[in-house]
Parts: sequence; structure tokens; C-alpha cells
Amino acid sequence: MQTLLSGGAAIPAAAREAFSVTENSVKLDSTVESTVSPTVQRLAQTLMVAFGQGRLTGYIPDHIPEIRNLAEGRAVPGCGVDYRVLQTIEVALANFNTVGVSDINRRCTGQIEGAGSASSHYANGGGHAVDFYLLNGRPLTGGDPGSLKLIRALDPVMPPDTDLGQVSCRGSVSVTNFLPFDDTCDHLHIDFRQAQGTTLKVST
Repeated sequence: MQTLLSGGAAIPAAAREAFSVTENSVKLDSTVESTVSPTVQRLAQTLMVAFGQGRLTGYIPDHIPEIRNLAEGRAVPGCGVDYRVLQTIEVALANFNTVGVSDINRRCTGQIEGAGSASSHYANGGGHAVDFYLLNGRPLTGGDPGSLKLIRALDPVMPPDTDLGQVSCRGSVSVTNFLPFDDTCDHLHIDFRQAQGTTLKVST
């Protein structure tokens, strides 16, 4: 059982029989920390198991190594991944047999594109956004059935004011915690630039 709440206070991160571990939620942000928290490492290891099973795939340039670094307990400058990005990928894997991720931390791959250095993929250490390009092997537009299913699965557990791309690529979708914005219709962009909370409201 794991409980993670927002804020900077020490929080229960794991409980096993009579043993428990506490972590400061700020330590979950591997994009700025010099060490990898046990909570981040465990989740990254879970995602790498999915990668090994062929359920999680990358793109070109490949951002999966950023998750692999964390799974191995290595904090690589410029290659960190926002914990909420890891959680978002985990939710996607819980809802789809296969998940394709095309973008996380552009600092790590040397990419400057789209919104440039202001992008959440690049700014503030990078890795504060994730792009999905395939769900169950089908390409995404941000308005296709897979994208809509993922949006509906994520919205209830997202911290308030999480940015959601591709608003012009779909019809009206009622959301509570997402703030939709315009983006290209060849992926689904989830962005924690102004999200009000350090974790998703899920147990991992």
C-alpha cells in the first residue's frame, strides 16, 4: 500500500507489514534531484518490466533510456523524468495492452522543437511532459478513440491545472482537472507545467 500526497512534507511512501518508509514528496522530482528516490525507482522499474514485455515502446529519438536510468537508480543531469509523467504512463499501461511514448525529456536527446526551450519537455530541467503516439498499436491524433479513452481515465486522477494538448483535434470533451490547449494532431500531450500537485491521485 502506498499513499502519496502533494506538498513538501514527509509522506508515507510504502508500508509492508510493520515496516514503513517516509519520503519528502519534493524528492520525487528526479528532474532536479541529484539522487533517485526509492519511490521513483520502483515505479520506473515497473515501467521497464512493461518495456521488456513489449508493452511499452519508444520512438526516435528514444526516451525510454530516461526511464531506464531511474530504474537503475541513476540520476543523470538533463535526463530526469517528472514523477507524474511516470505515473501517467503507468495509468496508460493499466488501460491499454501496448503504449507508445514519443517524447519526455528533450534535454536528454538534444531536441529543440515546437515550443523550443519553453516547452515542458525542456524547461526547468525538462521531462515535465509526456507525448503518447500509439495506444494498442494505433496512431493518435488527440481526438481518436484511444486518446479519448486515455483522457477520461486520467482526468479524475490528475492534479488540478494539468495541461492537455490537442484541443482543436477533437470535439468537446468534459474534463475537470485538465486545461486543454492547442497542439498538433499527431500525438497526445500531457503537461505538468502548472499542475497543482506533486503526484497523481493513484496508489502505486
